[in-house]
Amino acid sequence: MFPKNGLSNLAAVALLAVAPLALASGPTLPSPSAFFLSRSENRNQVHYALRLDEACRPVGTRPVQVYWRMLERGESEVEDLLGVEQPVYGLEDAQPVDATAEGWRVRVRLRAFPSRPIDITTARVDGECQVQAWTKVANSVSRLEHVFVKTSWPFSVDFVRLDGVGPEGQPVHELLRK
Repeated sequence: MFPKNGLSNLAAVALLAVAPLALASGPTLPSPSAFFLSRSENRNQVHYALRLDEACRPVGTRPVQVYWRMLERGESEVEDLLGVEQPVYGLEDAQPVDATAEGWRVRVRLRAFPSRPIDITTARVDGECQVQAWTKVANSVSRLEHVFVKTSWPFSVDFVRLDGVGPEGQPVHELLRK
């Protein structure tokens, strides 16, 4: 399961990140998100997207881009993570890229939850790059779609919920508490 300090780190940053400062030149919308994180404070979301070339191959040594979708301000508003947000929403430095029979796989770890790796896969399907995230959810490897963080005042996390699609196509959820 997740280390206790993972939820503590998440709590410390969650409230600091309620209204991140706008950057002069925020990121442009990248490749499709593999999954996203939302919090109970507002509609803003942290997205995890894979930078790809024309052949659906991950680009660079750190191909996963993490950014905010600032939905409170508008559908197309995006911002980079602030430095203070990196310990919770950011990724560990290593992002190994491996070729697979179907395409490519990038393994990442959220800094707040390093014990649960996430494999982001890409493959060309019907001429389009398909990007998906996979991790253990409710005791089986499932497609991760969403991470929800329920916070409470001041600086604490009530729970984290993982939402995804299980091996048989059924919705799966896992509730993580302190």
